[in-house]
Amino acid sequence: MKIMYLAPFVLVTACGSPKADLVTQCMFEVSPPGAYSGTGSGDTATVVPAEGGTQAGADALNDCIRRRAAA
Repeated sequence: MKIMYLAPFVLVTACGSPKADLVTQCMFEVSPPGAYSGTGSGDTATVVPAEGGTQAGADALNDCIRRRAAA
């Protein structure tokens, strides 16, 4: 179910950023519960909880995105 919510977000970010796969990489790394939606692209992406998602899960994803973007 996570992918259903993130698929449009990832597709939009893939058009203009070489780091567009950061969200997908972090989804697999963090494995948060539920679904998440997002705004921004690449290393400026920000996710928020959607159906069944938690704020803690969104925070973990955002931390992962920032960490990977800085690497």
